[in-house]
Amino acid sequence: MPISPEPPVPADNVPTDPAAPTVSPVRVKVRSKAIVVLAFIAVVVFLHWAQAVLIPITFSVFLSYALTPVVKWLERRAKLPKSVGAAATLLVILGAAGWGLNSLQAEALDVLDIVPRATQKFSIAIRGNPREPAGAVEKMKKAATEIENVANTAGTTTTTTTTTTRTTVPPARPAPDAPTFKVRDYVLMGTASLLAGMGQLVVIIALVYFLLVAGDSFRRTLIRINGDSLTKKKITVQILDEIDHQIQRYLFVQIVSSVLLALVIGVAFAWIGLNNALFWACVGGVLHLIPYAGPTALVAITTLVAYVQFDTLKPVAMIIGITLALVGVIGLLIVPWLTQKVGRINAVIVFVALLFWGWLWGVWGLLLGVPIVMAIKAVCERVEDLRPLSEFLGYEDRKAARSEPDEAKAASAE
Repeated sequence: MPISPEPPVPADNVPTDPAAPTVSPVRVKVRSKAIVVLAFIAVVVFLHWAQAVLIPITFSVFLSYALTPVVKWLERRAKLPKSVGAAATLLVILGAAGWGLNSLQAEALDVLDIVPRATQKFSIAIRGNPREPAGAVEKMKKAATEIENVANTAGTTTTTTTTTTRTTVPPARPAPDAPTFKVRDYVLMGTASLLAGMGQLVVIIALVYFLLVAGDSFRRTLIRINGDSLTKKKITVQILDEIDHQIQRYLFVQIVSSVLLALVIGVAFAWIGLNNALFWACVGGVLHLIPYAGPTALVAITTLVAYVQFDTLKPVAMIIGITLALVGVIGLLIVPWLTQKVGRINAVIVFVALLFWGWLWGVWGLLLGVPIVMAIKAVCERVEDLRPLSEFLGYEDRKAARSEPDEAKAASAE
């Protein structure tokens, strides 16, 4: 007698266990690997082409995720409307940033003297003292000059002893004007870049404000249009909550590590005697927010500043050693380890993602690369056909991996 199959369980009766994420039964149809490759290339080209629009939108969305708990706290505790709470939050952040820049204005003006002083010191080091014997560089330059003079003399005029004929080389054509270094051009380029950056900053602030005021309206819209069943709505809620928590934890790690690095560097530089130690500590904390590229730039800048200020090699070596040690321990060991633990993302994937997004969007890609990967992983965890990609991106804790078989055995025993 054939056994009739059991009726399917309705979507509304799916158990809601918060420990394990719900996986969407939606199938992602992939007919050909070539189509996937072409689609990936098209997406990359589109991201590069539309970066002027996508970068402010992406940064504003992630920043709104980070500031949403503050606005909700003001709404719940201080009974402020979302519009007032969002405006107050942005005004406090902008005011703190403006106050910090104003208080460090004198130190920033002193930094402008570093470039001419460094140029002068480098030129003196290259030329050397004229009273001292010529070094290897001067001897090589003198030998090259003598060879050029001999070659030019031999090629200009040839005479013979048998005749009075004299052959002269026709005058060479004037060489085109070589491009000269003009500071004005670089100043104009920097001014244009500054104006463009100020425009993008205004756009980001306005978009963040509107997202904070909108609150959960976009969230409810996504939940409503994603599907009619309870399972699909639950999956959408889990994805949004996971992205929210991941971004908040990641920003918390970045801010705490930047403050820690700024404090330690400020104390170390002040102890050694570096001028404007507070300013360079703030610069180090800001540059730390840019993964890998920021700490590298900090080491290069502090090395140049120490070389210009000190006349002996010992304090310069101490500045370089302390900066390398702090950047290596905090920026290359602690922060990647915490990012791996907090975001459950493989450290190798984080590095590769930073390379990719940095190549695609520059400095903005380095800032947004890790949150984008976290959001992609949160989506892939809850789509059935994308689970292999989630496992490839993710980092599995050994304790969690050991506890899963024990839970499975306990469930089977019950």
